[in-house]
Amino acid sequence: MAMIPPIDYATASQEIRAEHDRELSLRGRMTNMKRILLNSPAAHRIYAEWFTLRDLLKPTLDDRAIWLLSMAISETMRAEVPVTFFRRALMD
Repeated sequence: MAMIPPIDYATASQEIRAEHDRELSLRGRMTNMKRILLNSPAAHRIYAEWFTLRDLLKPTLDDRAIWLLSMAISETMRAEVPVTFFRRALMD
């Protein structure tokens, strides 16, 4: 199986480092998945927009409703990884 390595901050481009720093300032942590996504700053920004959507919906919807909406969007887009995440979140 192919493996995409996480970014190395010390040798990363200025664009990748800026996106890395932005993520840390917004959410306070950097997971391995995010370090891998940062190989493409555009892919990371697309992923991170879910958090923006969640924050916009939080005053109106509870977590379960946000997860249901997010799962419906993920199923419509046939995105298996987020569908699995939201399905599991709904079971807990």
